[in-house]
Amino acid sequence: MNLDLINKLVFDVVESVRKNNDEPGAALEFTVQFSRKNGISPDFLLNIAKICDSKGMFREEYVFMKACALLGEGEQQIEAYFLSGVLAYFMGRKEAALQEFDEALKLDPGHVNSLCNQGIVLAELGRKVEAENRYGRALELDPEHVSTHCNYGNLFFELGKLQEAELEFRTVLELDPGNANNRCNYANLLVELGRKEEAEENFRLVLEQVPEHVSANYNYANFLKEEGKFEEAEVHYKKVLNVSPGHISTLCNYGNLLSESGRPEEAAMHYKLILRLKPGDADTRANYGQLLFELGRYHEAEIQYKKTLEIDPHHVPTLCKYGNLLKRLGRFRQAEVMYREALELDPEDVNTHYNYSLFLLKLERFDEAKEQYIKAMSSDSSLIFF
Repeated sequence: MNLDLINKLVFDVVESVRKNNDEPGAALEFTVQFSRKNGISPDFLLNIAKICDSKGMFREEYVFMKACALLGEGEQQIEAYFLSGVLAYFMGRKEAALQEFDEALKLDPGHVNSLCNQGIVLAELGRKVEAENRYGRALELDPEHVSTHCNYGNLFFELGKLQEAELEFRTVLELDPGNANNRCNYANLLVELGRKEEAEENFRLVLEQVPEHVSANYNYANFLKEEGKFEEAEVHYKKVLNVSPGHISTLCNYGNLLSESGRPEEAAMHYKLILRLKPGDADTRANYGQLLFELGRYHEAEIQYKKTLEIDPHHVPTLCKYGNLLKRLGRFRQAEVMYREALELDPEDVNTHYNYSLFLLKLERFDEAKEQYIKAMSSDSSLIFF
């Protein structure tokens, strides 16, 4: 094969992807035409795709893999369409991924991996019934397909079908006892079922097998935090951040733990870092505002509450907390507006009823205060005192 031709092909594809803002369409058309004209085989395109994969050039890899699918035949073509779907998914092009899997299934209706991966994408797009259909078809073809059982379990978990989810996760444990991701998901399910000892045992088994498993460390930390084991939880949050320093959910929950542990300066540092990484995170901004309020930095707290409500005008916890701040500052009319707005959005919110009752009590509006207090106490939810 002429090395100059190959260099030109690869260079032009890289340039096309870059110039077209990572859209692969033009590069794909060029690759197919160039390959046909110059006799570049699907096998060679597949080899170029593998080289791109080794260098982390996933968009370019997609172009060469899809070109291989368009020019190839037989099993190679089916597998190339399937892998094109996987690459499209990781590029965030979920609809394109579905189309690639469809192409593979047209050629081979029994291609189990395409059915399974199509189910994953459909579930993420909220098309749960279609996802369940794909998983069911995959398991009819291959009753021991581990990935399908695992993802079917995840779907059942999301749908609140916990018994069905447990059956799928336990099936995977029988077929593949060392599947750490499945065991982690099973541990999360056991937490939801209130079977805490079993959950903790499974988290520990995952971490014995894969000590740096991000999801297991994160979820185990959350479990320990809920159990009041703050020191142990902190260890696992730190393990996540050692592997993935920008893990937003961990930074947020670790910040909350630090705040609840009476370490406000450290908590503030975490909240600031999150907001640099993700300025539109309403929950973190609200938590940061609450921390500033507790530190007596009322002006800064108000800034954060206002920014939170710009991001999400319907953020009920912030409306309630902002009402508390305005009450503290003596701005009673504005405070009442906040409480009322929160209750319009969520008439059942326990914390707003409770805090509004304290506000009304302060104003000596005793009958109204009693009404709000009764509503707060009659709920099944637990109060969170601000």
